Amino acid sequence: METEKVLEQLKDIMVERLKFEPSRLSELTPATLLPKGVEGSLGLDSLDFIEMSIAIEERFGFLIDETQDVEAHFQSLGTLVEYIRSRAIQG
Repeated sequence: METEKVLEQLKDIMVERLKFEPSRLSELTPATLLPKGVEGSLGLDSLDFIEMSIAIEERFGFLIDETQDVEAHFQSLGTLVEYIRSRAIQG
């Protein structure tokens, strides 16, 4: 799956599930940081990440193994895109 397609689908998830303002989507790039407490990030909290995980599982058709450390994959949109792409290839 192409990086740009995955990024666009993540943006859709953010609007649909996290009520992200659509007018701000053009600001989002692979370098956009996600976690709350990181300077310049979108400030997503643990509930946001749970909601995103569920939406990713539904949209991309794979389960995120919560027993593994997936925190690193949710650091930025770019790391999340690469995680999804690697899982889509495996699946």
